[in-house]
Amino acid sequence: MEYIAVIGASGEVGRGITSVLLTHGFKVAAIGQNASRLATLAAELGDPANLRTITGSLKTDATAQILLESLRDTFPRIDGVVVSVNGPRATADVLSHSSNDFAALIAQDLVTHFTAARCFIPAIAPGGVYLAIGGGSADFILEGGVHLSAAQAGLRMLYRGIAHELDGQPITLKELTIASVVNSVSTRADAHPLWVTETEIGEQVAAMLTDPAAFPGTIWRMTRRDNTGHPGLSGEGPTRVQGFKQGPAIL
Repeated sequence: MEYIAVIGASGEVGRGITSVLLTHGFKVAAIGQNASRLATLAAELGDPANLRTITGSLKTDATAQILLESLRDTFPRIDGVVVSVNGPRATADVLSHSSNDFAALIAQDLVTHFTAARCFIPAIAPGGVYLAIGGGSADFILEGGVHLSAAQAGLRMLYRGIAHELDGQPITLKELTIASVVNSVSTRADAHPLWVTETEIGEQVAAMLTDPAAFPGTIWRMTRRDNTGHPGLSGEGPTRVQGFKQGPAIL
């Protein structure tokens, strides 16, 4: 496990993941939509020799393919892909959205991840890992955030399903759900001491990339600190898929 792509590297969680992976000796391709933000990230990290930056988008299958080709031009192989992307966190009562607006909001979180998975999973080297970062709103609803919860719940089911379809193939798929507000650059001044930091998320990502077998199953959940002073971590175990023949299903 040597060559890792971090998609969404210039976001606050992505920056923490990128920084930690570099300290662990990985060669990292930091991928984002904004070249200026990527340049700032590289400068803040000291322009390390094991960091490359790639600008592009997951807006369509075509733009995702362009990103993949740029990554292939950068690295001799792809051992792992970390996807830390999400749409803007604007809030509003769900029924105040038009159908088109609601579909666009869901697409920002859910379809973007689908596009990344569809494009990048087949390109990962045997024995590699695809790791997505999900949001804790899959399990609860924030005021004005029904669309966020719907997208995150859908994202979890998407990754459960993909993991099932990849069973027997030499690729490991996982989602790390962050069920805590993140103590990062934008929240640092008012952060609660129990919130997880972007660096702690990065350390968990590094551990899952280094030894994925130590984290069985597909979905893992990272929560705010417990009474030990460490973030909580739990996995749901193997993906469960109910099979049935064509025709009426009895559940």
